[in-house]
Order: sequence, then C-alpha cells, then structure tokens
Amino acid sequence: MQIQITNRDAIWSYIGTIISMGANFIMLPFLMYFLNADMLGLWYVFVSMGTITALFDFGFAVTFARNITYCWSGASELKREGVTFSDNSEPNYALMKDVLTTSRFIYAAISIVAFIILVTAGSLYVHYITRNTEGYVPVIAWIIYAVAVFLNLYYGYYASFLRGVGAITQANKNTLYARGAHIILMIILLFMGTGIIGASAAYLAYGIVFRLLGKYHFYKYQDIGRHLSLITSRTSFARLKEVFITVWHNAWRDGIISICDYLCSQASVIICSVYMPLSQTGIYSIGVQIATAINQISKTLYTAKQPEIQNAYIMSDMGKIRSIMKYVVTTFVVLFILGVIGFILVGMPLLKLIKPDAVVSIPVFLGISAYNIMLGFRDCHASYFSCTNRILYLRSYIISAISSVLLSFITMGVFNLGVWGLIGSQIISQLSYNVWYWPMKALREMYE
Repeated sequence: MQIQITNRDAIWSYIGTIISMGANFIMLPFLMYFLNADMLGLWYVFVSMGTITALFDFGFAVTFARNITYCWSGASELKREGVTFSDNSEPNYALMKDVLTTSRFIYAAISIVAFIILVTAGSLYVHYITRNTEGYVPVIAWIIYAVAVFLNLYYGYYASFLRGVGAITQANKNTLYARGAHIILMIILLFMGTGIIGASAAYLAYGIVFRLLGKYHFYKYQDIGRHLSLITSRTSFARLKEVFITVWHNAWRDGIISICDYLCSQASVIICSVYMPLSQTGIYSIGVQIATAINQISKTLYTAKQPEIQNAYIMSDMGKIRSIMKYVVTTFVVLFILGVIGFILVGMPLLKLIKPDAVVSIPVFLGISAYNIMLGFRDCHASYFSCTNRILYLRSYIISAISSVLLSFITMGVFNLGVWGLIGSQIISQLSYNVWYWPMKALREMYE
C-alpha cells in the first residue's frame, strides 16, 4: 500500500514535535521556580540518564518500524540488507504479524534488563552525586523515573509502528494528549510541594498515557487489528527466530548508532556532572536540552517523511526521493537557525526573569547550537541510507563518539577547560568526517 505524507500529516508532525519538545520549555519555568539549584541539576541528570533508554532499545524500534513499513508496502519477505522491491498494492499482514510477535518477545526481555540496570547501577550513581544531600528524596525520585523508563521501553514500539504504516497524524495526536496530561499533572504536583518526586511521577503518567494510546490506535488504524486477527496461524518459534535473525542484522547496527548518538549528545551532561557542581551542570544541561529541542523540531518534516522515502525506495522512485530530501534538508536548516535566534531574543530573557543565575550564556548556547545543527545535518543525510536498509555509517559514528568522549574527559579533567572543553571536543569529533562525508555520499547516490 502506498504511503503518502500529506500536508495535514506534516502540520500535525510539527504540532506533535513542538508539543513534545515545547513541553520542556513550558515546564522549565516551574521546575526552575520550585526546585533549588541542586535538585534542578539532578533533574536534568535524570533526563540525560533517561535517554539511555535508546541504548537498551538497541535499534529495534527503528528497525521494526522500517520493516513494518516494508510489510505495509506489500513486501513479500524481509531481507537482512536492502529490500524486496514491490508493486503490490496490499499490505502483507501475515508478515506484519510475524514482525509484531517477534517485537513483543524482544521488548519483554530488554525492558526487564534495562530496569534492573537502572535501579542498581543508576541508583548507585544518583546516590553518589547526591551524597551531600540529606534524606532519600533523590533516590525515591529516581526509582519512580526508572519505572517510567521501563514502561516507555516496554510499550514504546507502538508509536514507531504507527509511523511505520503512515499514521503520522494519529501518532502526533497521541503526543499532544499525553504531553498535555504530563504538563498539567507536573504543575499540580509541584504546587503541592512534591518537588522532584512529583516531577518524576508526572513523567511516569505521561509514559503510561502515551503508550496506551499508541497501542489502541495502531490496531484501529485502517482496521489493522481485524486484518491481523484473520491470520489464524501462530508464529512458530522457528519463524520467530528467523525474523529475529533477519531484523537483528541491522538492529544491532541501529543500536550502536543510538549509543553513539547518546555519547555525542546527552553523555556530555553526565561528564559535566563529574567535574562540575550540580548547579552548574543544570545550567549547561538547560542549554543542551533547548538546543536538542530546536534540533528535533527542525527535523520534524524529515522524520515525518521517512516512511514515504522508504516506500518510494521500494517502488524504485528515486526522483521522488530527491525531491523529498531537497525539501526536508532545506527546511531543517532554516528552522534551526530561526529557532536559535528566537530563543536568544525571546526565550532567554523570559527565563532570566524567573531565575537569572540559572540561564546559559549566549556564547555557550551558540556553541551548543552550532554542534547540534551539525548533528542534524549529518543525520538527515545518513538516515537516507537507513531508509534503504543499509547502515553504511556505523564505523565512522563509533569513531566520532569515542573520540568525543575521550576528548571531553581530557579537556575537562586534564586541561580544566569547563563547558568549552565539552563543546569543542564534540564539534571536532564531527567536523573531522561525518558532517561532510555522508551528505556528499548521499547526494552522489541520489543523482547518479
């Protein structure tokens, strides 16, 4: 079945991303007002550690979503690398059911492992960085946050599946509803004096609402649930193993890419917390979270168009791919620049009114933003290859991620360069190769 991302889908994608990312802006003033400097810094350590979910997912969400798109496009089989080109107008529901069954088994296993690691190693780390804080509030808040991460991981694939079948509008409506509940509950709990524990509880509620909505609407979309129920044969263990082996071929590569992305972005906050006080870590982290939000919002159109690119590739429509890529990359760059300017002119003065000493400086924010636009530009072009089920950029991403972390420890621990050491290390690690090579290679392939 052909996937066509409409203007309505694109608009809802922006709404969903802005709500999802903008929720952090909406909640930030309340967090800054109700949490002291140390608890604010600790909260953003939670956020950075929470993104470690991507590491436990190990690329399965991306890979399963891509294969759901192939099933929806009528592919007769899944391949370890590349695709089976098809002109079939009907989805392959039998193959889709095999993929869904396999995903359930995999996510049940990895979510349990993730939770065990978070409540053991994660709790020890939280206890260490809050060793001068009296009471058990930080650890209690972290346990609640870890439960939220566990549930998000266990049910998270439904959101990816919705996008995989082209249900972009519904996926973003789910985001709107869940984030709305998150914001309202967090504000209420903070006003009640629950502090960082209330913030964690609100995040837990958000995850539950978002995942349940994703599951319900996936099976409802174009009667997928009914069609799947008509497939009476059960997925045998042998078939489950076969699908797993096929998916695993690129899933582990996507997983390594997720780890690299984490090391190249959120890991800097963890490194910062090792060498600098929590209050200063919080200031740096605010800049990172805002620049990351601008990056994600600016890439919204590209994210929405990925199923269409995958569908066009299966249909051998390279002209359509070129048109989409030109449009979405230009949109990303323009929106990112406008977002940075907008935050400096509007967002930063508003935050300074609430807590002047907890706002990142303009030069530091520009440095963080420069690095993020590099990541976004790199990812737009490298993801073209993942849409074709080829993870060609794995080795270079690994090298850049490792070099970024090592340089950060050297500049922070040896030369004591502070946040500029972090920013400089990250920029150098990407400029040396990834930022220019993958856009060049993608463009050559699309226009050859």
